Amino acid sequence: MTTRTLWLLLIAILGLRLASLGLYPLMDTSEARYAEMARKMLVLGNWVTPLFQVDVPFWGKPPLSFWSQALGMKLLGINEFAIRFPAWLFHVASCLLIIRFAREQVDEKTALLAAIIFSSSTLGLLSAGVVLTDPALSFSVLLASYGFWRGITQGDRRWALAGFAGLGLGLLAKGPLAVVLVAIPALIWTLCYRPWRAFWRLPWITGLLLMLLIAVPWYLIAEQRTPGFLDYFLVGEHWKRYVVSDWAGDLYGSAHARPIGAIWLDLLLAFFPWTLLLPALYFGFRRSALSGRYYAFIALWALATPVFFTFSGNILWTYLLPSLPAWSLLLAGVLNHGPWRTGKTVTGLSLALLLPVWLPIAAIDGRAFDRPNNQRDLANAWQQLQASKPGNLYYWGRRSYAGEFYTNGQARQVKDFSTLPDDPRFYIARRERDLKRGLQALQPFNCVEQLRASQSVLFRCEPLKPPA
Repeated sequence: MTTRTLWLLLIAILGLRLASLGLYPLMDTSEARYAEMARKMLVLGNWVTPLFQVDVPFWGKPPLSFWSQALGMKLLGINEFAIRFPAWLFHVASCLLIIRFAREQVDEKTALLAAIIFSSSTLGLLSAGVVLTDPALSFSVLLASYGFWRGITQGDRRWALAGFAGLGLGLLAKGPLAVVLVAIPALIWTLCYRPWRAFWRLPWITGLLLMLLIAVPWYLIAEQRTPGFLDYFLVGEHWKRYVVSDWAGDLYGSAHARPIGAIWLDLLLAFFPWTLLLPALYFGFRRSALSGRYYAFIALWALATPVFFTFSGNILWTYLLPSLPAWSLLLAGVLNHGPWRTGKTVTGLSLALLLPVWLPIAAIDGRAFDRPNNQRDLANAWQQLQASKPGNLYYWGRRSYAGEFYTNGQARQVKDFSTLPDDPRFYIARRERDLKRGLQALQPFNCVEQLRASQSVLFRCEPLKPPA
């Protein structure tokens, strides 16, 4: 496969992902929740503290992703494309760093193949257009890792400082975890190869000051604005969440309790369909196709994230994203230089295009995204009804972040009908599967079904008229 073909393939994958950004509604609870917080940041002008509700600060994550998403909406309007576009930019920047990294150490074909593998894997493809904090973290870890490598192997002071800047961005993307994921492979590699002179020549003082200058001011201002943030974020999110699988202190959701070691099963899904070719890595190391200091560093980087989360019972599969560039670099190296050349072009093309082609087709078809969390159609229907039949919209029972986003914050949650404002007419949204529970609560009202969409039902209600 020629270099030109590989460039065209990568551009096609990135182009398909870009074209798909606005074709489907907000995907799930996390994406809708973060999208709504970014929208609040924009419309309320509070660029310091992300808000879980208008009067409730969100201490769970730093603001880098919210800043980028709010800026995307400021420039492109409040819509799915605008809020996902920053993740695509983080992904493209990551691909450029992957290409630079591998082209310097191996060759351009391996570099392009690595970017293609990263962009067409399940998690890589999804992260290129998702409203989460992981794309910003992954880019930050990649920048820091590359900066460390350039600094210690080539004495490149500028890239070493860029690596420290990546650590600062990582602290703003997801917190101290970024430093841990970079430090683990860097320190182990240094202990193994012992380049002590180059290690101590890294711009530690200037670099650490740059890292702190990027991140610390926001942490101090955030604590000043909402006291208690540092304790919850540093102790709760970064210690108790890791060691307590069913941590009950989560203020914004529930713990994701998983069996010990489940992160390795998540890796198989995250890297699919390239997971099918992972056995080649074993033969690549065994036959020295993946040898030398470079591949040792990449292997340590690839293993750092899954090993770190192996003993954590509170995990999500998206936690693996910072390791995917390294896994992609490893697999590209063995595919392009190992003894597995027969059928490699056909296999590579079919795997690379499998998910990127499926995603826009599925988005246009729509059925794959017809989920209860997708409230775009229901919210649009409610907005259209306002012209002839005005009324507030309430989500009965579950809070709907997507409902809030698509109604510009007008949709509200109600758990008990006794707490409803004295509205003469209003709308109630309820998931279909929840309708069987508590239907008697609607009895004091005359409720008429208006729409069923995304497994939810929209009712228009008004109080029953008292008998004459």
